[in-house]
Amino acid sequence: MNPSRFAFMRQVWTQLIRPYWTSQERWIALGLLGANMLLSGLFVYLSIRLNYWTNDVYTSLQELNGNAFFSLLGVFALLAFLSIMIFITKFYLLQILEIRWRQWMTHHLLDSWIHNRRYYAMQLKGIGTDNPDQRIAEDIHQFIDKSLSLTLGFFQQICTLVAFLGVLWVLSGVLTFTLGGVTVSIPGYLCWAAFFYAVGGSFMSYYLGRPLVRLNYEHEKREADFRYSLVRFRDNMEGVALYQGEAQEKSIFTLRFNCVVKNFHDIIKRSLVIHTWNSFYGQVNSIFPLLLATPRLFAKELSFGGLMQTLSAFNHVSHALSFIVDNYPSMASWRATTNRLLEFKHSMDDLSPTPLIHGTHGQEEIRVSCETISLPHGATLSENIQLVFKKKENTLITGFTGIGKSTLARVIAGLWTYGKGEVRIPSSPFLFLPQKPYMPLGSLRTVLHYPLSTASAQETEDVLRAVGLNAFIQRLDEVNDWARVLSLGEQQRIAIARALLTKPKWLFLDEATSAVDEASEAQLYRTLKAYLPETTLISVGHRESLRPLHDREVRMGEALAPLEIAVA
Repeated sequence: MNPSRFAFMRQVWTQLIRPYWTSQERWIALGLLGANMLLSGLFVYLSIRLNYWTNDVYTSLQELNGNAFFSLLGVFALLAFLSIMIFITKFYLLQILEIRWRQWMTHHLLDSWIHNRRYYAMQLKGIGTDNPDQRIAEDIHQFIDKSLSLTLGFFQQICTLVAFLGVLWVLSGVLTFTLGGVTVSIPGYLCWAAFFYAVGGSFMSYYLGRPLVRLNYEHEKREADFRYSLVRFRDNMEGVALYQGEAQEKSIFTLRFNCVVKNFHDIIKRSLVIHTWNSFYGQVNSIFPLLLATPRLFAKELSFGGLMQTLSAFNHVSHALSFIVDNYPSMASWRATTNRLLEFKHSMDDLSPTPLIHGTHGQEEIRVSCETISLPHGATLSENIQLVFKKKENTLITGFTGIGKSTLARVIAGLWTYGKGEVRIPSSPFLFLPQKPYMPLGSLRTVLHYPLSTASAQETEDVLRAVGLNAFIQRLDEVNDWARVLSLGEQQRIAIARALLTKPKWLFLDEATSAVDEASEAQLYRTLKAYLPETTLISVGHRESLRPLHDREVRMGEALAPLEIAVA
């Protein structure tokens, strides 16, 4: 194994396999794996018994011994029953192990992805993070399924090889021939023939199938891109309909699907080459041992039953040695899936700390002291930011579009880590309301209480009335896609209602009332102040009507310029 493959397998072991097999689940997992391996050994033992049964039954036919033949049918029935029971038990235990590993690994990767809001940082930087949903939902499943099937398959073939090599060696006898006047004797010649035949076949399969790794990787990526475009269309149907953008969307679908089709054709061509070779290999394998063994039959050194046993043993040995030939497409698919998972983990691990420090302090105020606030790829957005937000001093942040107002709010929230400086916030509860509120799946009550709220039913109804959504009180337990049912203005009222239920000490509103009229906006702010007298409001907005609703205005200047602070 060359260094690159060794490094790859080491990464697979340390980053994808070892964490589960050294976790608290390890004893159950090892028990299930050990039971599978034990059953594989029993299955191989029964295969040996069937191999000897083959000799006996064909010998009885050659000798026209009816009593022995029918007696052997009973033996076959018992061996077949035991083989079926072992197969079913192996399958069941393997499925249990697979789902337990998948469950653990899914939770493990989800925790890593969500930890410290890595999902947000990875999206901003765009580093190896295409379709993380597919990597978590599908790639984990494919990785575990193929890892277990290939590993246990390899183990069973090793057991088969060890068990049947001895049988085939004895049955082979000695091949003797004269070459250049020299008598040559090859003991166990069928074993050597099976070895060289399988090695040659494996090399050809590897050589012909190498491009499948790259093609399978591209297949997964392009399928995910196509599926994502359909999901994105579904989530933005109204916008597409209003713009009458169906033709443009169709062209996007067609372009992405054409990429899928082109790559699929490449896979078909390469698979055709592989399957042609495998078919040729299999056809030759059916006649190759017969050509080698029949001379001993014609020389009367071997009975007909012995010939059939020899062919059966040769096929077992050849099949075991041909593991790579038979499984190379699966191995190529496993390699592609594993590459995607490793890339995903590397992307999460490579999010190194930035010079922009975010933490808490014991004072009831927010302090922002940043030399620079940057874009993810290094360009400076603002510099020399020195701000203090005091308790109960409601502040409005204004400025031209694109100047960095929302970015400043995200810096304070700890979402934006690009820049240099320090942000200190109190340890008291915070809540940030974006312009487009998030509407989780579930009932309207679940949406209102997102992410965590212990408000009573009466309090929930009261806040709906307070934000002007009286008509929805009767629909609190209705399950629906509320992001589609509610207008943006209604969604923003829902977000205000969440704030009333959550009762944070600090509330950031980033254009959080931009979809309602000015009179309704003023009413919502008055409601916030009445319900949350201890809460400090910090707003990002453009409207002049927002100024009288705040105690202070922070005006963002031109890019790279210091902030100008004006008292309203």
